Amino acid sequence: MPECKVAVLLLPSSLRAQIVEVDWHYYGGHWRLPNLAGGRWFRPGLPALHVISYEKFSTQEGTDLLTRIRPDLIVCDEAHKLKDPKSARTGRFLRYLKEHPETRLVAQSGTLATRSLKDYAHLAEYALRNGSPLPLKPHVVEEWASALDPGHVVAPPGELLKLVDPAHPLESLEGESEVERERRRVRDAYRRWRNATAGVVATDESAVSMSLTIRTRDPGKVPDELLAHIQAALGGQRPDGEEFVDELQRVTCARQLASGFFHRWRYPDVGGVPQDPELILRWFSRRQEFNRELRERLKRPAEHLDSPGLLVVPRFALTSPHLPTWHAASWPAWGEIHKRVAHVTEAVWLSDLIVQDAARWALRKGQPGIVWVEFPELGERITKGAGVPFFGGGPEASATIIRESGKRSIVASLRAHGTGKNLTMFSRMLFVNPPADGAAWEQSIGRCHRQGQLADEVEVELYQHTDELVGAFQKARDFARFIEQTEGTPQKLCVANYDWAAV
Repeated sequence: MPECKVAVLLLPSSLRAQIVEVDWHYYGGHWRLPNLAGGRWFRPGLPALHVISYEKFSTQEGTDLLTRIRPDLIVCDEAHKLKDPKSARTGRFLRYLKEHPETRLVAQSGTLATRSLKDYAHLAEYALRNGSPLPLKPHVVEEWASALDPGHVVAPPGELLKLVDPAHPLESLEGESEVERERRRVRDAYRRWRNATAGVVATDESAVSMSLTIRTRDPGKVPDELLAHIQAALGGQRPDGEEFVDELQRVTCARQLASGFFHRWRYPDVGGVPQDPELILRWFSRRQEFNRELRERLKRPAEHLDSPGLLVVPRFALTSPHLPTWHAASWPAWGEIHKRVAHVTEAVWLSDLIVQDAARWALRKGQPGIVWVEFPELGERITKGAGVPFFGGGPEASATIIRESGKRSIVASLRAHGTGKNLTMFSRMLFVNPPADGAAWEQSIGRCHRQGQLADEVEVELYQHTDELVGAFQKARDFARFIEQTEGTPQKLCVANYDWAAV
């Protein structure tokens, strides 16, 4: 961009090494690139580019990172990482843009909206200002989202009907109700409005020609005891009797149990002496009280006070006169006890049904593939049973997974490697923990179903042996339809061939 002096490129950490260590040198031989901050060379007259990972931006160090760099241009790759305005990461980002309105923003992603129009309304506002295709007033964004977002309760389209052009009628789909057709019509009108907006660059074509087939994999009979534990977890109780306090804990435990294990805290002996049960109870009570106060304070974020890690630092004790402080009424009681109880997280295994079946899949002769997992403990256990490598998080795993030849199966963390990487050496995938997010499916399948894939077909298998997993995949398909209908980009869950009647 003209007159740019300092730019920031935000991207996932798994892509930073590829950009800095490989792509930069390759493209630098053909193109005139800006000066890389921290690089070996500096050419006068060219802007400086800081390549920063979202993960670093989320740390305590990142609280004032943009303020120190003072960029006049920010480019966000995989911009859906900034979809939650309530997160510390996005809060810092938006705070800088609000305080420096002259900063230009480019937000790019294959799926800007993962679950709602609200996922990118704030990004569109700061990138395009008054030219945003979405309303600038939050309550109007809420109204639009209520009419367009996935969900069983749909609000009337209201003012959105003005976008509907009678010259673009939609044919009825088989089995589609009139309500569903009306919603699709409004979504189609919004898509055309959004993609025709100046400053919006979108595509309605798929860059991939090979076929994609999705099918379920039957692991065998699930033990009745395990199914009972899953129902109990969804009802709010862990197999060891611990009561959950929120929906996220219940769903996470149910997903773990579907793979045969669950997480719990264990209180090991200290110096050979058992820990006092009454002390543990007091520790829990004071921890909950402090966390409640912490959550309330995070509703009013500020620089140096916008994440749990920064707030937990006892700045209210004035340890540093140069940093802001806050008063936590519950801290004296919690501070007195929080280091007196030792605990560790452990995985408790109840069944190896899924582990053994995933290992069999990985060892199928002549058909190597990727076993995608959500939980590291699960990946390590499958790896042990199959004798194949597991790629978890970290820079070393990111660097080595792309060097695989595709001649053997691998187990990989969906969180660490489900975006950004070219894994076209494989054409088969097994999802042990199917995500409920349509964008997550688009990204992860896209590691193999992309340009450069030599196979005629990419095959995807997933487990659907519990009601929770069935519901998660149905939600993912609903979200994929929402993305396709409001953005126009063909979604892999929508164009795939399904090899089982239940879908």
